[in-house]
Amino acid sequence: MTAVDRAVAEAVLLGAVGGLISVQIVLRRLPFFTLAMTHATFPGVVLAAIFGIDLYAGGGLFAVLVVAGVLALSRRREQDTTTAIGVVLSAGFALGVVLLSARNGFSHDLTAYTVGQILTVGDGDLAAVAVTGVLVVVLLGVAGRQLTFRAFDPDGYAAAGYRPGAIDVALLLTVEAVIVVAVPAVGAILAVAVLVAPAAIARLWTRRIPAMTAVAVAAGAGGGLAGVLLSSDYDVAAGGAVTVVTGAAFAVSLTVTTGWRTLRRTVSAPRGT
Repeated sequence: MTAVDRAVAEAVLLGAVGGLISVQIVLRRLPFFTLAMTHATFPGVVLAAIFGIDLYAGGGLFAVLVVAGVLALSRRREQDTTTAIGVVLSAGFALGVVLLSARNGFSHDLTAYTVGQILTVGDGDLAAVAVTGVLVVVLLGVAGRQLTFRAFDPDGYAAAGYRPGAIDVALLLTVEAVIVVAVPAVGAILAVAVLVAPAAIARLWTRRIPAMTAVAVAAGAGGGLAGVLLSSDYDVAAGGAVTVVTGAAFAVSLTVTTGWRTLRRTVSAPRGT
């Protein structure tokens, strides 16, 4: 398998996995949290590179600490969740920059960690994304109904006797797992596009959860494939190309669906006499 073949496989698989979990991210209104986590995981990736340990291990361990920190801060009565996430976002990314700059100054490695190098992914990276995809499928298969219940009726979910804390931790750790495996392909900064844009696109076309999930997976996989092919043809950054494609798909979807709904309202409106 050539580097381009691996890049295509990585982009399609990562896009599908990201699309799958992105529905829950959008339903739970967690895009800002996801953005914060992509930045805050950065120090773990940098530490792993500095000490020569596995990138996924470093990023994953730091991600657990980040999730625990956000949950702890957000549970304080005088501290709202948005503020806690904002603090984690800025502090986490700044720590990564400081650590990287202390390592013989800034270098091309910074670009690799922040925007990814999908053409350099190996079989291990593909395996990591596949394993994470299985975890996402298991989570949605076992707790999909609970996650949807929690998203639409938090008070009713707690009143029904469920434990919100447990399901929240499971979802956040799964989101972090997808972020960590996305870093080699699209980097710490652009990973949010893989995790939010597919569901944002899907929600413009349908409000039904199964249909939204299918559209999100297709949008994620299609955006990944188109981005890598665009990168290969025009010699541009693959992570950036994937993000631009998904952003363009969202813009087109928004324009088309808004125009269609406006046309339907105009046609169905009663005519004046």
